[in-house]
Amino acid sequence: MNGRGGSLVKVNICWPNELREEVKKISKEQNTSFSYFVREATIECLNRIKKERLKKELIDQCKETAKLNLEICDDFKYVDGENI
Repeated sequence: MNGRGGSLVKVNICWPNELREEVKKISKEQNTSFSYFVREATIECLNRIKKERLKKELIDQCKETAKLNLEICDDFKYVDGENI
């Protein structure tokens, strides 16, 4: 188990040697394995992408709600004058 609720699967990744060496160096400094560092970085990247997508969806929903609110206000713009 990897601590994230799933089993581990071995994969092959082709990277530039400079990137591999930098990750090896930093993972060693962080006292973690190369694989752990790559997994955590991938999870962080995926979470950022999901957050950006959710933010966009929320903005789009807010725009639709604002549009609907304007339409509703327009439908009732003469109602206030009836009570005078």
